[in-house]
Amino acid sequence: MCIRDRLEPGTEIDGFRVVDCIHAGSMAHIYAVEYAQADRSPGFAMAMKIPRMTAGDGAENIVSFEVELQILPVLSGPHVPRFVAAGDLVRLPYLVMEYIPGQTLQHWLDAPGRCDIATIARLGAATARAAHSLHQQNVCHLDLSLIHISEPTRRRGI
Repeated sequence: MCIRDRLEPGTEIDGFRVVDCIHAGSMAHIYAVEYAQADRSPGFAMAMKIPRMTAGDGAENIVSFEVELQILPVLSGPHVPRFVAAGDLVRLPYLVMEYIPGQTLQHWLDAPGRCDIATIARLGAATARAAHSLHQQNVCHLDLSLIHISEPTRRRGI
């Protein structure tokens, strides 16, 4: 199974139901999902990440996905979404993880007006703590950018 276009709300994949597309990027589509069975709930919101794998997409998409698939289930801490499930790499690769809503650092740059020094210092320190937490688990984030760092609206950390 290869997904070329965005999934429609209501689409079911391996017991998960797509609620909405959260992000469509050059490497993957990210969807808000829920369990298809109403009586199942992990107690937190979930997101499904499906790598783009069309003829025009580079091999780095699947390689990056495979690395994330190996690392995500073993990471822990407040800066990492909880792992829920993974799809079969041959049939349909995907990752389901905790969805942590929040505003990205890009949001702060694009917002009208300037951020005050205290906010910049707080966001910078929180980013450093999150990166340090990964480094203590022998992981280095290779794509630390403004769109990949968010200030969650719940839980602690960035």
